[in-house]
Amino acid sequence: KEHPVGGVEAGRFWYSIGRDGKMMKIDLFQTPDKMLVAETQIAYDARDVAVSGDGKYVIGGGYWPPHFVIADAVTMEPLKVVSTRGVNVDGEYVNESRVAAIYTTPNESAFLVSAKELGQMWQVDYTDIDNLNIVKMDTAKYLHDGFFDPTGRYFQIAANASNKMVVVDTKTAKLEAMIDTTGKKPHPGPGANWMDPKYGPVGATTHLGTGMVTVWGNDPMGHKDNAWKIVREIETDGAGVFIRTHPTSDYVWADQTKHPEPEVQQSVQVISKATGEIVKTIRVTEEAGKAALHMEFNQDGSEVWVSVWNRADNSNPTGEIVVYDAKTLKEKTRIKGLTTPTGKFNVYNRTNHVT
Repeated sequence: KEHPVGGVEAGRFWYSIGRDGKMMKIDLFQTPDKMLVAETQIAYDARDVAVSGDGKYVIGGGYWPPHFVIADAVTMEPLKVVSTRGVNVDGEYVNESRVAAIYTTPNESAFLVSAKELGQMWQVDYTDIDNLNIVKMDTAKYLHDGFFDPTGRYFQIAANASNKMVVVDTKTAKLEAMIDTTGKKPHPGPGANWMDPKYGPVGATTHLGTGMVTVWGNDPMGHKDNAWKIVREIETDGAGVFIRTHPTSDYVWADQTKHPEPEVQQSVQVISKATGEIVKTIRVTEEAGKAALHMEFNQDGSEVWVSVWNRADNSNPTGEIVVYDAKTLKEKTRIKGLTTPTGKFNVYNRTNHVT
C-alpha cells in the first residue's frame, strides 16, 4: 500500500512511500519503465510522505524505526533524521512512537508529523534544516490520518484510540480543539469538507469501528457557535475507512470496507450535502472475495473513481477501478486488470488541497 503526495514543477514529480519504507521519486512525464527517478530507504515499515511547499524537501515517516527523515527533493539524499521518542500525553516515556500522518501545511513553511504513541502533533519548520525548530503539541492517542479545513489553517486528525478528532492551528502551532466522537475509531482517510446549508462549513470522518459518518463545524470565524462541535451523525450500513467529496458535487461518498458482510463491504454510500441523508447505496461489485474502497474525484468533480480489491487473490491483476458519473451516480466504465488498487490521487486536487 502506498501513500503518494503531489509533487512539484506543475505536478511532474510524484513522491510515494511503500509499507516497506522505500521513499520514491516518480516522473509522471516518463513512460512506465522510466518513471522511477530515485529512491531511498528511510525505514523498514512506513506510512506517509510529503513535499515541502517550496519543493526543496521531501519527508517520510517510519513505523520502524520510529522517526522521520527529511531528504533533498531533487536527489533524494537524506539530510535529517529525527527520532520520535519522548514523553507522551500520559507522562510516560515512550522509546518507540510510530509516525503515521505527515503533511505539508498550506499556509506555513512547515511539516506536520503525527507521533502516534506520544499523542503529539509536531510542527516542523523546514526553513532552516540545519537547526530544525519543532513545536510539539500534546493532543491524544493514537494520531493516524487527517486533513485540512478549507482555509488550510486548521488540521483535523483522528486520534482513533481515544475516539476523538483533534484539531491543531498551524498558524499558532497550538492545539485548537478535541472533538469526542460517539463513533468508534474515527478514520477520515483523505477526509471531506463541504458547505452544510444549516450549519455552514463542516468536516467529516468515517469510523473503523462504527457504521457512522460524524460531521462537525469547522469555521470558527464565520460560524463560531458550530465550530469544532458535532452537528450531524449519519448512520451508515457499515464501518468504513475513507470519505470523500468535491466542491462541485452535491454528494459525499463513504466506503464500508470494515463491515464483515460481503454485500455491505462491496457497497459505498452516497450522502446528500443538502439534507445529510443517504440518497443511494451503490453495489460496486458482487464478485466473491472482493471489496469496494477509497473514492477519488477527478479534477472538475464530474467523476468518482472507486477501487475494488480482491481479498481472496490480492497478488494477481484481478482488481479494478470503477468510474461513476458524480451527478447521476451511474457507472461509466471499469478499468480492469489491476493488482490490489487502493489509493487514487488526482494530482490537481491533492496539490491544491481540494477536499
